[in-house]
Amino acid sequence: MKELRKAKELIDSAAQDIRRGDSISFLESIKKSMILSLKACLSKLGIPSLSDYNNVLKLYLMIPRIYRPYIGEPELENFEFKYNLIISNEMGAINVDERFLDASQELAEKIYSWAEVLIEEL
Repeated sequence: MKELRKAKELIDSAAQDIRRGDSISFLESIKKSMILSLKACLSKLGIPSLSDYNNVLKLYLMIPRIYRPYIGEPELENFEFKYNLIISNEMGAINVDERFLDASQELAEKIYSWAEVLIEEL
C-alpha cells in the first residue's frame, strides 16, 4: 500500500533530520508518518477519513476499538499537545526535550508496525 510505504520513508527521513539537528522537520515527518499509517488502516477497514484530518488522536479514535493499536490515547494526546507547542513556538523559547523526540519516533514506529500487521491480516 502506497500510504504505508510513504509512512516508513518518513520515519527513515526523520532519523536523518534529527542527525542534522532539525527537530522541527523531524517532528513534522514523524507526525505525517503516523497520519499516513492511521489513514491506511482506516481505508483498509472501509472507514472514510477526512483528507484534511491532521490530528493523530482524532484519526486513532476513528478506528474501532477492536482494531486500535496497543498504544493509547494519553500518549497520542501528549504527542499532539507537545508537537503543537513546539511547532507554534516562533521564537524558539521552548527547549525540545530529546526524550520527547525519542518517544515520538518510537510512537510512529509502533503505529507503522501495527498498521503493517493489520493491513496484512485484513
